[in-house]
Parts: sequence; C-alpha cells; structure tokens
Amino acid sequence: MMNYIPHKPVMVSEISQLLIWKENGIYIDGTAGAGGHLEELSKSFPKAVFVGIDIDNEAVEFLREKFSNTESVHILAGNYADMESLLTSMGIDKVDGILLDLGLSTHQALSASRGFSIKNSGPLDMRFSVSQKVTAYDLVNKLSQEELSDIIYRYGEEPRARKIAKDIVNARTIKPLETTGELADLVAKSVGRHGSRIHPATRVFQALRIATNDELSNLERALPNILNCLNIGGRLVIISYHSLEDRVVKQQFKRWEQSGMGERLNKKVIKPSQEEVEDNPSSRSAKVRAFEKGAGGVEE
Repeated sequence: MMNYIPHKPVMVSEISQLLIWKENGIYIDGTAGAGGHLEELSKSFPKAVFVGIDIDNEAVEFLREKFSNTESVHILAGNYADMESLLTSMGIDKVDGILLDLGLSTHQALSASRGFSIKNSGPLDMRFSVSQKVTAYDLVNKLSQEELSDIIYRYGEEPRARKIAKDIVNARTIKPLETTGELADLVAKSVGRHGSRIHPATRVFQALRIATNDELSNLERALPNILNCLNIGGRLVIISYHSLEDRVVKQQFKRWEQSGMGERLNKKVIKPSQEEVEDNPSSRSAKVRAFEKGAGGVEE
C-alpha cells in the first residue's frame, strides 16, 4: 500500500448515530481522506452502500487500494461541490446520508511535499488537488501587501495581519519565499513566539490554505447542491474545525429550517468528549452539525 499517513476519525459514534438512519441505505463521505470514517461505518453497517469522494489524487489512490476488497465501498475522485454529477456518473440519483469532514487530513498536514506543514518544511503549495492552478507560493509572492493582509486577517482571524503582510513583502523583495519553513520562520520573527505551544504562523497557514483552495466559497456553493442529493429523511452531517466554516454551516442549516426544508438535528454544536481529545488531540477543535431533509426540501 502506498505511503499514506493515517488518522483517527473524529467522533465516530456520534457521526454514526446522526448519519445512519436506514441500515441498507446509500451514504456518501464527501471528504474521504484516509478513509477512517468509511472504514468504521462500513464495518458497523454491512448492509449499506458507501461512496467515498476526495479531490486529492493521493487520497483517492490510497482509498482505492485500501477498499479494493470491500464490495460495499466505492471511491470517486472529485470535488464534493460536484456531488450531483459524480453520483449521476454511478447511476445514483438520491442518497440517504452525506458526511463532510472539512479541513486537512493528517497526511496533508504532515507531508512536507504537500506544502501545508509548519513543522516539516516543503514547497509553498497547499493545494488539495494538483489540478488547481494557484498555489500558496503565488499568493505569498505575488499579492500586494494589502491583499495579503486582508487574506490573513479574514481567513486566519489574525490580529497582527498587517505587520505580517508588511514583513512578507519586505522579505520577498530580497528573494521569493519558497518553502513553508521560510514562511513559518518569518512569521515567528515578525510577531514573536510569546511562550505559546501553538506556532505563531498557524493562523497564517490556515488563511493561505483557505484562500489557495477557495474553501469557504466552495462550501457555500456546495451546500444547496448537496441538499438536492438527499432523499426525504436524508441527513447531512458536517464536521468543521474553525469558526469560519462552522458559521457557514450554521447559517445555511438555519435558513433551510426557517424555509421549511427540514430540521436541524442538533441546535447546539456537538464537540468531542474530553476523553477523545486526550486520545486524539487533533479532534479538539472539531464541531459537528447535522440537518435532516424534509418534504419541503424537494425541488418542484
């Protein structure tokens, strides 16, 4: 099997209870990653059919090998925002549940070659898919100081965005910033470490990743299309890891409910238990929201 860094799936029990309501239904993981949720769900519900979708070619290659002997799991390459057409290509009209686990996979986060990692220096890439044209290198080295500051503040919620952007622009006049290590060191020098366990460049890296992959716009564009893929009674379960994603999901679910398109299964966000956070620290910022489609959610 290819060298792919695995991860522990977040809140498996909670996700199972929210997502699976028909034991012989069809369920989609739109951000399958290393297949952690797919593996657990397919084992627990052997009568169901599961489809894993991922935009990352490395993930797709790994998943196809991982589930090559599992008849109930099918893997597709693509963007979850294009779920309708992806399912149509399989002859599937509607499904019973859809899971989106937003953000980075462990493999993406730790693999130096992917350019997401602060710890493991690699090229400033940060693309989920190599088919995307814009890289983090392009943003860091070509945007104006004002544009960089806006991205870092808006998507990273970084209060020191202006100073960081100014220092990036000053540094690149000498030579382009080419690696994640160079950028991380520059940000650390720009704002200082202040004794925090979290690297000072964390919010900057988050902002550049979101901007490189147009993540928030992709999510906003995807949600109405995804609702169309669900049967009546079907559930959409979304795991987010920062306030920007969670806000988009929360507001969309609320609008749907107010329009009579279904109901939120949890008004209050679900978070991992303290035991899970201690066992799997990467789950600490996870937030889960779920929506059930009603008869009012059907297009006329």
